[in-house]
Amino acid sequence: MNRHSLILAGLLMSLAVNLLIAGYFIGNHRGARPEPPPMAWATEQLSPETQRRLRGQMRAQLSEVRPLREDMRKAQVAVRKAVAAEDYDPQVLALALEKSREVSERYQALIHKNLVEVSAELPKDQRIALARAALQRGQSAKMPPRPPENVR
Repeated sequence: MNRHSLILAGLLMSLAVNLLIAGYFIGNHRGARPEPPPMAWATEQLSPETQRRLRGQMRAQLSEVRPLREDMRKAQVAVRKAVAAEDYDPQVLALALEKSREVSERYQALIHKNLVEVSAELPKDQRIALARAALQRGQSAKMPPRPPENVR
Protein backbone atom coordinates (compact mmCIF):
# COMPACT_ATOMS: atom_id res chain seq x y z
CA MET A 1 0.00 0.00 0.00
CA ASN A 2 1.23 3.44 -0.75
CA ARG A 3 1.23 6.29 1.72
CA HIS A 4 -1.90 7.89 0.28
CA SER A 5 -3.90 4.67 0.75
CA LEU A 6 -2.73 4.29 4.34
CA ILE A 7 -3.79 7.84 5.20
CA LEU A 8 -7.18 7.31 3.54
CA ALA A 9 -7.70 4.02 5.43
CA GLY A 10 -6.76 5.68 8.71
CA LEU A 11 -9.15 8.56 8.10
CA LEU A 12 -12.00 6.15 7.26
CA MET A 13 -11.31 4.13 10.41
CA SER A 14 -11.26 7.30 12.51
CA LEU A 15 -14.54 8.47 10.96
CA ALA A 16 -16.18 5.07 11.63
CA VAL A 17 -15.07 5.07 15.28
CA ASN A 18 -16.26 8.66 15.77
CA LEU A 19 -19.66 7.87 14.25
CA LEU A 20 -20.03 4.85 16.52
CA ILE A 21 -19.20 6.89 19.61
CA ALA A 22 -21.52 9.75 18.58
CA GLY A 23 -24.35 7.28 17.87
CA TYR A 24 -23.93 5.69 21.27
CA PHE A 25 -24.12 9.01 23.10
CA ILE A 26 -27.00 10.38 21.04
CA GLY A 27 -28.96 7.15 21.51
CA ASN A 28 -28.42 7.04 25.26
CA HIS A 29 -29.06 10.70 25.98
CA ARG A 30 -31.87 11.58 23.60
CA GLY A 31 -33.78 8.41 22.88
CA ALA A 32 -34.65 6.96 26.24
CA ARG A 33 -36.19 8.84 29.10
CA PRO A 34 -34.93 7.95 32.51
CA GLU A 35 -37.32 5.75 34.42
CA PRO A 36 -39.37 7.86 36.83
CA PRO A 37 -39.09 7.05 40.50
CA PRO A 38 -42.20 5.68 42.19
CA MET A 39 -44.70 8.38 43.16
CA ALA A 40 -42.71 11.20 41.53
CA TRP A 41 -46.04 12.59 40.29
CA ALA A 42 -47.22 12.99 43.90
CA THR A 43 -44.50 15.55 44.68
CA GLU A 44 -45.71 18.12 42.13
CA GLN A 45 -47.40 20.26 44.81
CA LEU A 46 -44.28 20.43 46.99
CA SER A 47 -41.44 22.93 46.90
CA PRO A 48 -38.69 22.28 44.33
CA GLU A 49 -36.17 21.56 47.11
CA THR A 50 -38.50 19.03 48.75
CA GLN A 51 -39.27 17.49 45.35
CA ARG A 52 -35.57 16.91 44.66
CA ARG A 53 -34.99 15.37 48.10
CA LEU A 54 -38.03 13.09 47.95
CA ARG A 55 -37.41 12.01 44.37
CA GLY A 56 -33.90 11.00 45.42
CA GLN A 57 -35.34 8.86 48.21
CA MET A 58 -37.88 7.38 45.83
CA ARG A 59 -35.29 6.70 43.15
CA ALA A 60 -33.50 4.47 45.66
CA GLN A 61 -36.58 2.23 45.57
CA LEU A 62 -36.46 1.64 41.81
CA SER A 63 -34.92 -1.80 42.26
CA GLU A 64 -38.09 -2.80 44.13
CA VAL A 65 -40.43 -1.03 41.73
CA ARG A 66 -39.05 -2.25 38.39
CA PRO A 67 -40.11 -5.89 38.80
CA LEU A 68 -43.57 -4.83 39.94
CA ARG A 69 -43.97 -2.47 36.98
CA GLU A 70 -42.94 -5.28 34.65
CA ASP A 71 -45.36 -7.72 36.34
CA MET A 72 -48.14 -5.13 35.96
CA ARG A 73 -47.34 -4.69 32.28
CA LYS A 74 -47.39 -8.46 31.72
CA ALA A 75 -50.67 -8.82 33.62
CA GLN A 76 -52.29 -6.10 31.49
CA VAL A 77 -51.09 -7.78 28.30
CA ALA A 78 -52.53 -11.10 29.51
CA VAL A 79 -55.91 -9.47 30.18
CA ARG A 80 -55.97 -7.84 26.73
CA LYS A 81 -55.04 -11.15 25.08
CA ALA A 82 -57.70 -13.05 27.01
CA VAL A 83 -60.40 -10.52 26.07
CA ALA A 84 -59.44 -10.46 22.38
CA ALA A 85 -58.83 -14.20 21.94
CA GLU A 86 -60.61 -15.83 19.01
CA ASP A 87 -61.35 -18.84 21.19
CA TYR A 88 -62.50 -16.76 24.17
CA ASP A 89 -62.37 -18.61 27.48
CA PRO A 90 -63.96 -16.85 30.47
CA GLN A 91 -61.76 -18.84 32.85
CA VAL A 92 -58.58 -17.54 31.17
CA LEU A 93 -59.87 -13.97 31.51
CA ALA A 94 -60.82 -14.56 35.16
CA LEU A 95 -57.31 -15.87 35.92
CA ALA A 96 -55.68 -12.96 34.07
CA LEU A 97 -57.81 -10.47 36.01
CA GLU A 98 -57.00 -12.21 39.28
CA LYS A 99 -53.28 -11.96 38.52
CA SER A 100 -53.72 -8.30 37.59
CA ARG A 101 -55.43 -7.58 40.94
CA GLU A 102 -52.72 -9.43 42.86
CA VAL A 103 -49.92 -7.47 41.17
CA SER A 104 -51.82 -4.21 41.59
CA GLU A 105 -52.24 -4.88 45.32
CA ARG A 106 -48.49 -5.54 45.69
CA TYR A 107 -47.71 -2.32 43.84
CA GLN A 108 -50.19 -0.35 45.96
CA ALA A 109 -48.65 -1.76 49.14
CA LEU A 110 -45.22 -0.59 47.95
CA ILE A 111 -46.58 2.88 47.15
CA HIS A 112 -48.16 3.09 50.62
CA LYS A 113 -44.88 2.00 52.24
CA ASN A 114 -43.10 4.63 50.17
CA LEU A 115 -45.59 7.28 51.28
CA VAL A 116 -44.97 6.47 54.94
CA GLU A 117 -41.19 6.56 54.52
CA VAL A 118 -40.88 9.76 52.50
CA SER A 119 -43.42 11.72 54.54
CA ALA A 120 -41.70 10.99 57.85
CA GLU A 121 -39.54 14.13 57.69
CA LEU A 122 -42.05 16.49 56.07
CA PRO A 123 -43.87 19.30 57.85
CA LYS A 124 -47.61 18.77 58.27
CA ASP A 125 -48.74 20.86 55.26
CA GLN A 126 -46.38 19.09 52.85
CA ARG A 127 -47.21 15.69 54.35
CA ILE A 128 -50.91 16.37 53.75
CA ALA A 129 -50.29 17.55 50.17
CA LEU A 130 -48.21 14.46 49.40
CA ALA A 131 -50.76 12.08 50.93
CA ARG A 132 -53.65 13.80 49.16
CA ALA A 133 -51.93 13.51 45.77
CA ALA A 134 -50.92 9.88 46.37
CA LEU A 135 -54.25 8.69 47.70
CA GLN A 136 -56.52 10.57 45.30
CA ARG A 137 -54.68 9.60 42.15
CA GLY A 138 -56.40 6.28 41.76
CA GLN A 139 -59.81 7.79 42.49
CA SER A 140 -59.66 10.93 40.36
CA ALA A 141 -59.80 11.59 36.68
CA LYS A 142 -56.67 13.74 37.01
CA MET A 143 -54.64 11.27 35.01
CA PRO A 144 -56.18 10.56 31.59
CA PRO A 145 -56.98 6.92 30.87
CA ARG A 146 -54.39 4.97 28.97
CA PRO A 147 -55.36 4.51 25.33
CA PRO A 148 -56.12 0.92 24.32
CA GLU A 149 -53.20 -0.93 22.83
CA ASN A 150 -53.37 -3.44 20.07
CA VAL A 151 -53.15 -6.97 21.36
CA ARG A 152 -49.72 -8.34 20.58
